[in-house]
Amino acid sequence: MRNKPITGYDVARRAGVSQSTVSRALRNDPRVIKETRDEIQALAKEMGYVPHVTARSLITRRSSSIAVVTGDLRNPSFPVLVNTLQDRFARDDYRVLLMSDREQGTLENDILALRGGLVDGVVFISARLDSPIVSEMIGWKIPLVILNRDVDGKSAGRVDRVTSDNLGGGRLVADHLFEMGHRRIGLISGPLANPSVKLRETGFRDALARHGVELDEDLVVRGEVDAKTGLDGGLALLNREDRPTAIFCVTDYVAFGTLDATKRLGLVVPDDVSIVGYNDLDISGWSILDLTTVRQPLEDMAKAAAELLLARIDGAAGPPVHREFGVEWVQRGSSATRITGR
Repeated sequence: MRNKPITGYDVARRAGVSQSTVSRALRNDPRVIKETRDEIQALAKEMGYVPHVTARSLITRRSSSIAVVTGDLRNPSFPVLVNTLQDRFARDDYRVLLMSDREQGTLENDILALRGGLVDGVVFISARLDSPIVSEMIGWKIPLVILNRDVDGKSAGRVDRVTSDNLGGGRLVADHLFEMGHRRIGLISGPLANPSVKLRETGFRDALARHGVELDEDLVVRGEVDAKTGLDGGLALLNREDRPTAIFCVTDYVAFGTLDATKRLGLVVPDDVSIVGYNDLDISGWSILDLTTVRQPLEDMAKAAAELLLARIDGAAGPPVHREFGVEWVQRGSSATRITGR
């Protein structure tokens, strides 16, 4: 009985090819024809071969790991981004070290551990941390891409970023609600320290002002970017005698809570109030929600961030890149033209 682990040399000898061919085939390198790749991969699996990660790291001087720093995974937009990143990195044999924003203060400590060569690069998609930690990470000279989260101040010109047009998305919401006849509009927003939220809100406010509509600050609710904020904010706004005819929630996740608030109060959407979200998550199109929203292409953004990071890991030089994806209005049943006299 064999006690030693199966090596790449063992697989190569059985397959009748060189060890370098085995290595390439197991990385899905296109320089090895598909039939040979399939044969070697099947043989390696049959023999129980597992690549020796530590040995490979000594040769390549890379960890073959990438950190993905994400926010609270209860927010359904984060798993979309994380799953897309994992799928792309796996194609190049990178393992993903996931760091999630579980509670205040823990994520900062986790990030500091990355300084010692633990990973080859970082994708940062947490919304809670502010730009000082991003500035610190830039100084570490580890390849870094900021995804679906903008950066304020000088850091914006020092780091690769993949975002959507948050400012334009906020304007879209204001323009469409105005065209539907809504003038008394509520806003359920997140912390202004979150640059993406701030841009959406700024675009929304600016467009309303352009239409001659002043946002009533009594109809603005601010909290964490989660369904609880949407629920609490929705109950507060919709329990008023002079409740708004429409509410803009800065994410779909927030809007889900606001839709729940309408059910608890016995209101009919959109007859009594129109609700608009932002993101266009898959479940937002379910008939039970039917949420009007602004679509940002989360999967395409994640793929772009992965390609950008891999290029930097491979030594791509040049100034910081900012890729901004366009957004679009998605009309569904949760919003409608305001009924005259409402």
